[in-house]
Amino acid sequence: MTLTDQHIAFISNNLDFYGLKNNDLKEDLLDHICTHIENSNEHDFETAYKKAIHEFGGHLNLNHIEHQTNLQLYFNASKNRNRLLFLMSYISAACILLGIVFKFMHWPFASILLVVGFAFLIFLTLPIYFYSRYKDRIIKYQS
Repeated sequence: MTLTDQHIAFISNNLDFYGLKNNDLKEDLLDHICTHIENSNEHDFETAYKKAIHEFGGHLNLNHIEHQTNLQLYFNASKNRNRLLFLMSYISAACILLGIVFKFMHWPFASILLVVGFAFLIFLTLPIYFYSRYKDRIIKYQS
């Protein structure tokens, strides 16, 4: 079956109507549904469209797919935030510990290392930590 622009617009409007907000996911689902309809043996658009939606689990499952996609995107972002938090924690701890060792040994640049270490801790590590906790709470309440 060949789809027209009206058919594609109908499918797109239907996806909007059933609450898909993620544009990338909407475009992917639109592509998959259109491909499924074009590969079907049906000659009637309505029947082919209903079968395609049924193959994807119905309109309620489309919202579930969007929810799962959003959770996956969140977990990827959370993983990146945790990596950044680990890196900033490591840098600040290393600078503070080196500064303390330099201070005990009365070597130069001890004060600079301590200031840089505490600056990393106060201005980078702690804000990233609290932002990460904030985002985790938001996702817990949305789930």
